[in-house]
Amino acid sequence: MSLERARAEIIRLHDFFTGWYKGAIPRTALETDFTAVMHPEFQLIMPAGKVYTKDDIVEVIDGGHGQNPDFRITIETVELAGTWPGLILASYIERQEGAKNSAAVNRRRSTVLFEAGDDWLLWRHLQETWVS
Repeated sequence: MSLERARAEIIRLHDFFTGWYKGAIPRTALETDFTAVMHPEFQLIMPAGKVYTKDDIVEVIDGGHGQNPDFRITIETVELAGTWPGLILASYIERQEGAKNSAAVNRRRSTVLFEAGDDWLLWRHLQETWVS
């Protein structure tokens, strides 16, 4: 059950990114499809080590709407790393194509910690590492 929940949310959010950067979804989706699922203390550690807070990453994502029509993300694998009351830890590999701020085709192994309720998941922490 936890693996399916994590997989569905990981795919949903990355589909949002693809649509967002292509400009295929409305700007109003930023709040409902992205900001609302980020924990207030969300932290993202990028592959090169830069750390973003929720406010930082919302600003970056907001500025990218419609800026990259060739961008797309594919989730290659999702694995459950562990569960605890109210928490789900999962890892996945994402493949990006058409990226403007990194190699045009790149892969990342990401580990995400979700805070979990009965019918919701919040992204609490995300660490990305380059995959060669």
